[in-house]
Amino acid sequence: MGLCALVTIAATSCQKNEEQFTNRITAELTQPNSDGKTYIGTGNYLMWNSGDQIKVYDAAGASHLFTTTNHDVVQTTFVSNDQIDPNAAYCAFYPAANSSDLTGGYVYLTLNANQTFANGSFAPNTYPIAAYNGGSGTAFTFHSPCGVLAIPLTGNCTIGSIEITGNRGEALAGQLRVNPVGFDPLNPTNFTLVNPVTTITLTCPGGLTLSSTPQTCVFVTRMGAFTQGFTVVVKGTDNSVITTLTTTHNNMILPEFIRLMPVVNIQ
Repeated sequence: MGLCALVTIAATSCQKNEEQFTNRITAELTQPNSDGKTYIGTGNYLMWNSGDQIKVYDAAGASHLFTTTNHDVVQTTFVSNDQIDPNAAYCAFYPAANSSDLTGGYVYLTLNANQTFANGSFAPNTYPIAAYNGGSGTAFTFHSPCGVLAIPLTGNCTIGSIEITGNRGEALAGQLRVNPVGFDPLNPTNFTLVNPVTTITLTCPGGLTLSSTPQTCVFVTRMGAFTQGFTVVVKGTDNSVITTLTTTHNNMILPEFIRLMPVVNIQ
């Protein structure tokens, strides 16, 4: 849908009866695929949690903040203090905290280079996702232009942080620039990475003590990384280097895909 059509909708919506407007939307998560079926199991990997917030943008670029109170659900209702027109076109982004207001005609959705350890998953506000309703109601299905690299670790040491860098110096994180006009969340090329960062650091608050039971470290990164492998630097709680690991294999990161690596033992 082009800019003219969007603006027409925005201009005519103000003439509608206010009773048609709503402060509630439904949001559904698209589950990523994985090359390790046992990692996903039979359940869902992505879940909405209480307090999650998304930003919904109208055709004029104004943002509306929506929040959910439900927990551990794939589809949920988000509520706002604002009213939106269910017959108008909107795009929506999560995390709201990482989504800028309209700047120069663009929305900027940040993919953080500094991430926090959460065993087998990622911390809240880490995995960028987006949706577009097409002017056909208040149901949004979210997709991500990013993928996940998951590395299970065993060992007998305590880790303070893990740094990962592509062997080609690929841009792994930064700001995803989106033109909300004609936006297609299913097309990863609609997300242009600006202010790129080539290293992602996963911090382990309080230290991560390894054992013989694998603990999976998850890195959210942009698509296309690691075609010539990557290098991992494991550091202790005092920031000293414990070990450096390198693989030169192609570990391409695809949108909405979890690349699961073999278990690595850290001594």
